[in-house]
Amino acid sequence: MNKAVSRLPLSLQLCLLLGVLLLVGCAKGPPPTLYLLDTQAPAQLPGLEQGTVVGVGPIETSRYLDRNHIVTRSDTPKLEASGQHQWAEPLKAGVSRVLLVNLGLALDSNRVYELPMRRRRPLDYQIPMDVLRFDGVLGREVVLSVRWTLLSGDGDEILLSRVSRIIEPAAGPDVESFVAAQSRALAKLATEIADAIKAQANKAQ
Repeated sequence: MNKAVSRLPLSLQLCLLLGVLLLVGCAKGPPPTLYLLDTQAPAQLPGLEQGTVVGVGPIETSRYLDRNHIVTRSDTPKLEASGQHQWAEPLKAGVSRVLLVNLGLALDSNRVYELPMRRRRPLDYQIPMDVLRFDGVLGREVVLSVRWTLLSGDGDEILLSRVSRIIEPAAGPDVESFVAAQSRALAKLATEIADAIKAQANKAQ
């Protein structure tokens, strides 16, 4: 200990030590890098309202995904939640936003809405879903597992129930490539759901 400090009363030494510890504890590292899932499409469909009327939701995510941190894993069951790489919005909100746009494009419809809705309107179909898994290995792949159900517009009839498992390779070893692969996986899920809706519509004719 510094001789000048050692000559101070013990109580003052303790106060100085506490102050140093507080300064160290308050020191902040670099801010986290924030990411958004990408619709890979225009933010909204142009023109007047047209097309199949679909309500998507409610969307539920597994509890381990209910966090700001981007979650990855290794070859073991161990999960990694990165404090430096975080979502700019809740993951559930990002999944909903991307699915609404991509599903609308796949159906050529700008009447795809998030459920529950603020203002009720007649629907052709409802699609509740549970995101069971949405992670993967950095530099390798993303795995998206979703249980979704295609319901009639009033929600009373189950038309189709399915668990989709989509594996999308990552183009690079970084988190940015990982998030891009997650966006592509959601686009594939939207295409799969749109194909099911089109098949159901053809069957009903």
